Amino acid sequence: MVEAIMLFSLGFLAAWLLMLTLAPLVHRRAVRLTTQRILAAMPMTMLELRADKDRLRAEFAMATRRLEMNVEEMRTKIASQLGEIGQKAAEIRRLKIELGKKTTVMLALQTREQVRKSVIERTVKLLLFLFVRSHRRRRRMLLAGMGRRGLIGAPS
Repeated sequence: MVEAIMLFSLGFLAAWLLMLTLAPLVHRRAVRLTTQRILAAMPMTMLELRADKDRLRAEFAMATRRLEMNVEEMRTKIASQLGEIGQKAAEIRRLKIELGKKTTVMLALQTREQVRKSVIERTVKLLLFLFVRSHRRRRRMLLAGMGRRGLIGAPS
């Protein structure tokens, strides 16, 4: 058991020693790479500074122009859609007027039909009344003619 603890301790110390020797090498490399990246990102001369500013201005100008083109395209699209909406609104108005006319004609025809039915009903009632009346007159005349002849009311 003591041997295992000693071997473990010896391994731990060896790893720690190895880390102490390699850590400065890794640190120096990290510092060197970071320094190179920072220096590469920063322009060194005035000419490079002007070129960087010009590049940034050009990028800004291009982005602004793209946005202006998008705005103009959207305005064109909106204008065409408004035109279509106007056409559809005019078509809707025209169809509403046409529907109103057709509704008026339909109501007029329905009223006309009701008047015709009413006239036909009155005519049929009148004809029926006249028929019944003439039938009664004929019957009375027949009965009156039979009474004169002595067929009705005469003692047999």
